[in-house]
Amino acid sequence: MIDLGIVKSEEVELLINDIMRIYGYDFSNYNRASLTRRINRLCSIDSFSSFAVLRYRINNDKNYLQRFIEEIMVNVTEMFRDPLFYKTLRTEILPKLASYPFIRIWVAGCSTGEEPISLAILLKEANLYDKSLIYATDINSSVLEKASSGIVATRNMRQYAENYIASSGVEDFSKYYRVF
Repeated sequence: MIDLGIVKSEEVELLINDIMRIYGYDFSNYNRASLTRRINRLCSIDSFSSFAVLRYRINNDKNYLQRFIEEIMVNVTEMFRDPLFYKTLRTEILPKLASYPFIRIWVAGCSTGEEPISLAILLKEANLYDKSLIYATDINSSVLEKASSGIVATRNMRQYAENYIASSGVEDFSKYYRVF
């Protein structure tokens, strides 16, 4: 199969090294095939004629870097996405954290915020919410803005409720949201 992409896999290495050196963002552990596809898609959308033009733009335009990040990031999020993890957190970790005077939790890569909301629910049910602080961050400012609104699409609530039950949820899940 002929690769018609502008950016070749060896050029992706140059780009991620540039981004790390200039901006401090580390994409070195990202899947190269996926990253190459996403970068080539961006080049097509933004009509870049060559890798050199893309590289120059990223290296010299911090505002464009934000667009680059928004296009290449995979924003996957779901409330109680891994029910077994949340069940373990509920039954094994939170009881141990109860002895601490204050709890800080950092959700790096929070996307639109479903994981921090899930944690808040667990903390509330364990009577630890009032002595907890959840930090939720993401490199993508547009999804972080959605997360800070606290609004979640209702079309996903059935799946979220199933995940909650599978994580040993103790309440009626509908207690935790309002439909507008």
